[in-house]
Parts: sequence; C-alpha cells; structure tokens
Amino acid sequence: MFNQKYIILFIDRNRFYLCSGVVSNIALLDVPESILHDLEIIQKDGFYTLIKQWVKEYALIGSQLIIILSTRTYFEKLLLTAEHDQIESDILRFFDTVPYESIWTKVYPVDKGKRAVVLNKSLYEALYQGFALQGVTEKAILPEFVLGPLAGKQTLTSEAAEYVFKNIDLLAKQSLLDIQESITASQPPRDETAVPKKKSNLQALLGVFGVLILILAILLLTRH
Repeated sequence: MFNQKYIILFIDRNRFYLCSGVVSNIALLDVPESILHDLEIIQKDGFYTLIKQWVKEYALIGSQLIIILSTRTYFEKLLLTAEHDQIESDILRFFDTVPYESIWTKVYPVDKGKRAVVLNKSLYEALYQGFALQGVTEKAILPEFVLGPLAGKQTLTSEAAEYVFKNIDLLAKQSLLDIQESITASQPPRDETAVPKKKSNLQALLGVFGVLILILAILLLTRH
C-alpha cells in the first residue's frame, strides 16, 4: 500500500509499473492483450475494472498520478532545421502518418529544431477516465525522453523513480498534455447545455408560424 501524495505510473505497452515515494517499492502490473492490444483499448469496461482493482489494492485514492510513457508507447520525430516553414510542414506530415483514429500531439523545442510527439488519444482518455472514476487525479503525463540519460530502459528503474520524485514540479512543466485541457476534452457535453438551444429554436419556429397565420388571416379578410 502506498498512501503517498504522488504515485508514478510507468506504461510500457501491456506492462505497467506503480511506484510510491519509496523507490524500492515498485509494483508490476500486466494488462491482458484481450483488454489492451497494440495500444488500443479493446475492452474499456475490463480496463476500468483493472484500474479499480489497482486503486483499491494499492490505496491510491488521494494520490496524484505522474504518468510516464515508455518510448514504445508513443510516436516521436526529431526535426533539425533552421527553416521555420519547412519544419512546420514536416511536423504536420509526420502527424498524418500516425496510425490512430484520434491523437494528442505536442511539439517540444530542442536545440536547433523541434521534437514532435504523438499519443493515442483514446488510450489516454481511458486512463484518465478510469482513474478519475476512482477519485485519482493526474499531475502530469510525460514522454520518457524527459528523463534524459535515464530514458530508454523500457521499465521503471529505482534511479528514474528517484529522479522523478525529486523533480516533480520541473517535469510537470513538460507534460505532454495540459491536464485541465484534457479534462475538458474528455468530458461529454452536458444535457443542460443542449436544452436552452432546443427551446430557443422552438420559440423561433412558433414565431414564424404565428406570422404566417397572421398574413393568411389578412389575405382572407381583404378578399371579402
């Protein structure tokens, strides 16, 4: 059981790792291929059930997640050129090549260029919604390269976990997604917002109908 303010969730395709403030305490969580296959959620309900089990087993309620994505769970492209227009065109072409129906993207500035990153939007939204349903929020979602020399291990090492906990605020500024933005995008439209629009449309139609009735009545009266 963790009971810590921050929890690291490291994702390497179907293998997840959970770590609390005690870096020697890293739990290994395997997600079945029947639920998650090639970074696509096959069974959303099954995925939510797994998350619920993790939250209960490791007492995650009240903690904030720092999600770290292994380099094998997102697409990235490093573009080095001094031509601004050229680099923008290359980034857009790169985004078009990513084989997901919906994507989240971010472009990071690097020395003499940019690094473009693409994440499967449906995977992230399933993660966010699954944990949110259990009362667990997110602090940041980070591509693994932000770990510098500690990246590329395809696992969560105690050294990497220690680095993250010591630099949480700095790393959070490099989050792949703005958490508030992702919360807004992940929420379905509320029914209340649609009701006034329907009422206003109905009122307009009734007004037009009333005008037509009045015109018809005038025409009938002028004939006599």
